[in-house]
This record gives sequence, C-alpha cells and structure tokens, in this order.
Amino acid sequence: MPLYEFTCCTCGVNFEKKLSVNADRSQVRCPSGHHRVQRVYSAPPVMFKGGGFYVTDHPSGSGGGKSKP
Repeated sequence: MPLYEFTCCTCGVNFEKKLSVNADRSQVRCPSGHHRVQRVYSAPPVMFKGGGFYVTDHPSGSGGGKSKP
C-alpha cells in the first residue's frame, strides 16, 4: 500500500497515511479529527547507483568505451 502525505487545512499539521490506490481519499481525517485535508505532492527520491549516469560513462575496466588509435 502506498504512503501518502497530507496537510490539514484547519490546524496545519502534516501527517502520513497508508491508503490503497482505490481508497476514497475524501474520508481522510487529520489526527485531530478535522475533515479539511489536502494531499501534499512531492518529488520522489532519486538514487544514483554505479559509476556514472551519462550514456557515455562506463564502469572502469569494462572495456565498453571506444579506444583511440
């Protein structure tokens, strides 16, 4: 189940809630019981693994690069 982040429009508290994709988000309440909540959208974390992230980058010793004469 995905974890969604919400903020309460009444008291301003931020909280997280696990909901299924098909769940009715209009029934979400803040921890204080307020109904006026808004979902917070944020960028997903980016994780770079390996030696580089350009197409021309190759791990050292792989021999994948072109050799110059």
